[in-house]
Amino acid sequence: MSRADHCFAVMAFGDSPFLGECLASLRSQAARILVTTSTPSPAIEAAAAAVEAPIKVNPIRSGIAGDWNFALAASGARYVTLAHQDDVYYPRFLGRSLEMLAAGAGVVFTGYGEIDDHGAPRRSRISFAKHALERALLGGAERPGPRALRRFLAFGNPLPCSSVTFDLEAIGDFAFSPTWRSNLDWDAWLRLIEAGAIFARTPERLVGRRHNALTATSSLIRQGVRGAEDLRMFRRMWPSPLAELIALAYKAGYK
Repeated sequence: MSRADHCFAVMAFGDSPFLGECLASLRSQAARILVTTSTPSPAIEAAAAAVEAPIKVNPIRSGIAGDWNFALAASGARYVTLAHQDDVYYPRFLGRSLEMLAAGAGVVFTGYGEIDDHGAPRRSRISFAKHALERALLGGAERPGPRALRRFLAFGNPLPCSSVTFDLEAIGDFAFSPTWRSNLDWDAWLRLIEAGAIFARTPERLVGRRHNALTATSSLIRQGVRGAEDLRMFRRMWPSPLAELIALAYKAGYK
């Protein structure tokens, strides 16, 4: 497997002040970087030019799922990481991800840590809870089975899309669902598990993830979309009264 078979598709939306840092973190480890956007701007063009990354513009503004599906298709690669513009990728991310794909997995993910606007480590209640769930439910397993993964996803979504690399040939006719605005990745993991996709992971924290008022997640929380979609997901996995209690506890950790 060659790094030329892989593409970091960096999904740019609006003018994130962190896009340049994200792209710089990819440049040293990637053979191919592509910037995709449905909101082209001089700022995005400048950030892409600084790392000599081409830009492909999605002509249709159809929401997050549309942008993510466009990025997958536009990559032109078998192995794709949908890199999020606010996050940074540490030097071992790509090499470790490709090792797991070479061992036969169709979906691989790494650990992550939360960072502040300056790139320094930070902690929040929700990240603490998600890391605790990962340790308790997956431990050191490198290839968790369907039951373990479903338990892992039953108390929230501790698996951010930015830490995931896909083998598009292995997962077949896959697309993110436009019926979700916030939890489209959580829904995707469950559908892929049900379809028999093989997952592999390393607990090594190889992505630095930002959560601040500028991110799409923060906007969806303020709009009430996140809470409503979380409840829908919990009802998918738990009896209704219990689902509502878990959703309430989960919501308390948003900040």
